[in-house]
Amino acid sequence: MKKIIFLMLIFCLLFSVQAVEKVSRLGQHPFYKSRDLKPADLKIIALDKAGEVKMGFEEAGNGDLVFAFLEQIQSADVQTVELNPGDGLQWMLFKKGRKVQVKKDVVWDGKKPIVAYNFTIFRDGKLYEFIVPKICGNISLKNTSEVPAPVCVLNVDPAEVELGNPVKIDMCGSENAVKTTVTVTDAAGAVIKTMELTPENCSAELTLDKVGEYQVNAIVEGQYAMKSNPCEAMVKVLEPVVVAPVVVEKRNPLHFLIEGGPGLLKGTYTGMFWARAGILVNLVFDKLDFILSLGGGVPIKGEPWKSFFMGNALLNLHAGPAYVAGGLGFSTAEREGRKGGIDLVGELGVNLFRSDDSIGSIFGELRAPVITEDRPFENHHKLLLGFRYIF
Repeated sequence: MKKIIFLMLIFCLLFSVQAVEKVSRLGQHPFYKSRDLKPADLKIIALDKAGEVKMGFEEAGNGDLVFAFLEQIQSADVQTVELNPGDGLQWMLFKKGRKVQVKKDVVWDGKKPIVAYNFTIFRDGKLYEFIVPKICGNISLKNTSEVPAPVCVLNVDPAEVELGNPVKIDMCGSENAVKTTVTVTDAAGAVIKTMELTPENCSAELTLDKVGEYQVNAIVEGQYAMKSNPCEAMVKVLEPVVVAPVVVEKRNPLHFLIEGGPGLLKGTYTGMFWARAGILVNLVFDKLDFILSLGGGVPIKGEPWKSFFMGNALLNLHAGPAYVAGGLGFSTAEREGRKGGIDLVGELGVNLFRSDDSIGSIFGELRAPVITEDRPFENHHKLLLGFRYIF
């Protein structure tokens, strides 16, 4: 078994070696008789010997390439090159007598390089490189390579836009592009805009001036005018949303207040009535106020009790309809033999109603003597119940 495999490998090796034909002389069987072929002669070959060229291409197995060859050779970029010893060719066509023949897998085995013309032909995504020696005009295929096909990638952002705002047409994700043609059509199929983009400038902004649906189509063109399949996207232009202006209500931070009610004067907790008037300043709306008020009280009993004045300077903190206030106040003497002075004032209340800038509330107030000497708490504190109206 091993011997059979070995013999098969030897056979394949000999076959592959024999498949390569070495050519050491050119000019004996020229396809085009000229010892000094010029680039212009290539066009003559294509015109005058088109039938023989077709026969040779068909025998070489590239009959489908002949028409592209005959057409493109008229404008091909012909370069002068050298065919060096050891260079291979896929095939070479020549004439032996009047018959067109083809040699395949040819290797130039001459002692020196020979001058030749080189050009390329493109067909169906493939690039064919040809060599034509000056000495004989034998058309020879050297290489075949794939040309990368262009790939179309279209992004439109946003897909929905308000009238007057731009959308971005982005072709930067496309591959193997030389240029891109973008066409925008409306719902009726009418072309609204056509633009051409390049790899260097692969995106653009587009502003559409009518409400409706639009289709964006793009085709990428690559090398040798190869074209991609079309890619498309939809854009919807909407009526602009009219946002009603936000009316910020201007609030007056300064308010007036009146308050009053019954109270108790410590000593024997003698009853009284009191009233104050003042101002309220909103420091933080519905959160924090400053209250400054001034008024007085009238005890129910007569001597030694007497009318007195009092005032407050408070910070008022809200928690919904409830509030708590604190600060300093002052009171004049409410009874013979007592002293007036500074009070520490605390309030706790709740709003009863609110209408526009008017608020009505009830609260309780404790006034305790501080700082001033000879004003003991047990004889100088006051308890007030009041109704406050802010306007």
